[in-house]
Amino acid sequence: MTVLALFHHAGGSAAVFRRLVRLLPDHIRPVPVELPGRGRRWREPAPHTAEEAVRDLADLLTAEVDPDEELSILGHSMGAYLGLGVAAALERRGGPRCQTLFASANLAPQLGSPLFADGTSAVSDEEVLARAAQFDALDERLLGHPHIAARAVALLRSDFDVCDSFVRTMSRTVTESRIVVCRGEQDAFGDEHTDPWQWRSVQPLTTLTFPGGHLYLEEAGAEPLATAIASVMSEPAQSRT
Repeated sequence: MTVLALFHHAGGSAAVFRRLVRLLPDHIRPVPVELPGRGRRWREPAPHTAEEAVRDLADLLTAEVDPDEELSILGHSMGAYLGLGVAAALERRGGPRCQTLFASANLAPQLGSPLFADGTSAVSDEEVLARAAQFDALDERLLGHPHIAARAVALLRSDFDVCDSFVRTMSRTVTESRIVVCRGEQDAFGDEHTDPWQWRSVQPLTTLTFPGGHLYLEEAGAEPLATAIASVMSEPAQSRT
């Protein structure tokens, strides 16, 4: 059995992977992971730094993945950065090791810049929501419910803090995992944004494109993405030098 850990985007939850999970073959065990503050972990305080988030996710996978299972990670948007951090953290710990990191819908981290120069505490809710709208990171139907809207904005603030923390402190992270960049054909990121992911791994880079935009894995891109994941995960692991 092979495990595919799934890390969601900023402001999101594991629900973004529901369609993909249904399409994966039986020999892949999907593990949709949620950061604290949402889903089943809604009572836990949300992290505000990349270090906290990476440590939390690495601890979770260490407990979740059996010694006889192989691990790959699909990280979407913010999750792509956290996937890189977790893959490297697991290598330092000695396992479980990530074979393949599917870095989805984000530019190479060394090209990133902080979303908010002085952190989210210095900006209004409207500015946070405007930034989220640029990345399709929020279901606007939720904004009609004041309590839910307030919680959504709070999660966005914490997730954007995590993203900015990663760019500032972990953008030069390198992993032994193979990196496969996945992106939507209508997303804002082109080759010039994603090719530099090659410098974040000691192995050659692969880039795959799918129909759809930033959330292509909820759109027409879900089925070809599932097929591509199954194909990549069935390939023999490359030796590490």
